[in-house]
Amino acid sequence: MVGIAFAFSYIGDAFHGSQIQPEVRTVQKDLQIAFHKAKFAGSNPLLRFSSRTDAGVTARMNVAVCVVKKSVWQKMGDLRFRRALNDHLKDVVVWAAEETSEDWNPRMASRRVYRFRLETMRQFNKPHDEGKLLEMMKLFEGTHDFTGYCRPEEGRITTRTVDYCKPWSIDGRLVGFEIAAQSFLWNQVRRIAWAMSEVALGTSSIEVIQEALGKGEQPPFFGLGPSKWLTLWAIEYEDISFTDKSGDFFENLSAPPVGINGRQFEIWQQSADHEQKQLLLNSWLSYL
Repeated sequence: MVGIAFAFSYIGDAFHGSQIQPEVRTVQKDLQIAFHKAKFAGSNPLLRFSSRTDAGVTARMNVAVCVVKKSVWQKMGDLRFRRALNDHLKDVVVWAAEETSEDWNPRMASRRVYRFRLETMRQFNKPHDEGKLLEMMKLFEGTHDFTGYCRPEEGRITTRTVDYCKPWSIDGRLVGFEIAAQSFLWNQVRRIAWAMSEVALGTSSIEVIQEALGKGEQPPFFGLGPSKWLTLWAIEYEDISFTDKSGDFFENLSAPPVGINGRQFEIWQQSADHEQKQLLLNSWLSYL
C-alpha cells in the first residue's frame, strides 16, 4: 500500500465547509463519493485533509491523502488518478497527485498561505488611510496569543506564529493581504480582516488592536470578514511538492469603481464574486 497525496481546488460557496457534516454538502463528502464511484481505492476510502475551511471559503489549494494498492497507483499515475476523480466531481478539481508513504500526514505542513480581499468589504468603499493598514499588517507578524482574533476551541492553544502578513497588491492597488503561518486558528484570518476594516472605518485604532493582541484579549467591535473573500491560497511541505500550472489567476481582478454609492457597491460586490469564480474556473481547464 502507498499513500497518494493530492492537491485540489474548490469553489467555497458551493459547500458547507470542507469537513464531513451530516445532511449537508461538503468538499470531503464530494471527494469520498468520487473515490467510491472511481472504485480504485476500495469501497470505503479514508481521506485525511490538510486544512479545514469554513462554508464560503474558496481554496486554490487544499491537500489530502488516501491509501491505495501500490500496483493500482503504478498503473494510473498522476494523470489517470486525476481524471478518474474529476469525472465525478463538480465545483472541485483535483490538480496534482504524488506518491508518498502510507502514513503520511497532510496536517504536518510547514506553511499555509491565505489571501483576503479587503477591497470588497463595504468599509473600504470609503476614504481610508492605506498607511495605517500596512502598519497594522505588521502587528500580526511573529508569535502572539490570538485569543482575541479567533474562535477559541476547548483544549486548543491559541498561541500562533505568523511568518508574514503583507499587502496583496495588483499594479500598485491594495487589494487585501496575504498571511502565512504553519497553522491557523478557527476564524483567525477573518477576525484579522475585520479588525483591519474597523481601523479603515475609523471605529477602532491601531493602538486598540495592538493592545488586545498584546494581552490576548478580545478587542472592541469584534466581527468576521465575509468568508467569500477568503482564499486558501497555498500549502507547503518539506517532503513533497506539487506542480501548479495555474499561477496567480487573480492578477487581473477588477478594481472597485471610484465614488460609487452603497447600492452600487453591493452590485459591484456581486460582480466581483462572479469574476473571482470565473477566474478560478478558467484556471482549472489545464488540469482536465
